[in-house]
Amino acid sequence: MKWKTAIKVAVTSGLMLYLISKLDVNAIYEAFIQMDLALLSLSLPFIALMYLIKARKWQALLDCINVRIPIRRSLEIILIGTFYGALTPGRAGEVSRAFYLDAEKSRSIPTVIMDRVIDVICLLTLSVLSTALFFKDRSLIYLMVLAVPLFISGIVITMNERIVSFAFKSFSQGKEYTENYMKTIREITGNRKVLLFTFSLTLGYYILNLIVYWIVIKSLSPALNNILTFSLPIIVILGNFPISISGFGVREFASVTIFQMLNENSAYGFTCPVVLYLLTSLSPALLGFLFTLRKKV
Repeated sequence: MKWKTAIKVAVTSGLMLYLISKLDVNAIYEAFIQMDLALLSLSLPFIALMYLIKARKWQALLDCINVRIPIRRSLEIILIGTFYGALTPGRAGEVSRAFYLDAEKSRSIPTVIMDRVIDVICLLTLSVLSTALFFKDRSLIYLMVLAVPLFISGIVITMNERIVSFAFKSFSQGKEYTENYMKTIREITGNRKVLLFTFSLTLGYYILNLIVYWIVIKSLSPALNNILTFSLPIIVILGNFPISISGFGVREFASVTIFQMLNENSAYGFTCPVVLYLLTSLSPALLGFLFTLRKKV
């Protein structure tokens, strides 16, 4: 595992150093210090609503296995998962949510997996639409052609009984663990009402995320092209590739490429995803860290 971490650190460092070497560091610094903080603060209520939506969505998935928790507790655990997710590639650490529930882990872990699966499906859909409608760049199209089957393969792996059974055996978990896991997956995927409800919530979550990103863009420069807002799903989905630490470097590289496509200042392209990450991931993750200091239920 150490060598995998070392590779991810190397990729992150390499991409960030490459970008910084190609960009004007002074321009990036100026972009940060000249941000309209009053305008940026308008994003905070939307971010709070985003996390409430995430909490309600997971609560709906837990209802499928008859685990009832208040929305407040769901929100706390979501924030804890955000903290662990920020430390791991592809936000894999969000599985830690299952360990803050008084329920069989073979039943609670699949709810977190399905939460991420629904996220990825929604993101892939929005990314393909954004690429087709606004960003018809050959390199982006190639990346999306690569991303779609890779993420779909990942989804299939999490739902394939043989693969799941093999994975659990590697962690010395018996047949009953696999059976409970697959039972939960079938209960959720077989409930169309819950799937529709959770997908609608996910779509609402990303619409709010687009609003937040638009505010970030305008707080940097009101003159920036509004179309840049719709690049967010592409940036997020590419940032979920588990090849760097917390997506750093990958997100910024994708953003700079898109800004250059629209002849916008590359310094803003670097700054936008960093500011968005600080607002929507790191700040909630720090709050989640405070919750980890409390005793588990």
